[in-house]
Amino acid sequence: MAEEKKKYPTPRGAAATAAKNKYRAGNYDRMELAVPKGMKEAVRAAAAQAGYSSFNSYIVAAVREKYLRDTGEEMTWGKGEE
Repeated sequence: MAEEKKKYPTPRGAAATAAKNKYRAGNYDRMELAVPKGMKEAVRAAAAQAGYSSFNSYIVAAVREKYLRDTGEEMTWGKGEE
């Protein structure tokens, strides 16, 4: 018989939100990207077709690839690197 995975409730409420926001602030920079109407959905579809787990991971991979082509160097940033 297969072992059942224990399910834990997803934390909710103000304390959970504050903890998530603190983690994100310490580990990620935010960027706003403005694209022509329709481009977002085309990129989202390309990310799904390419098997990326998220739209964001596809964009990060694209930026890293372009950086490598332009500079000849791998983009590294240490903590939490994908």
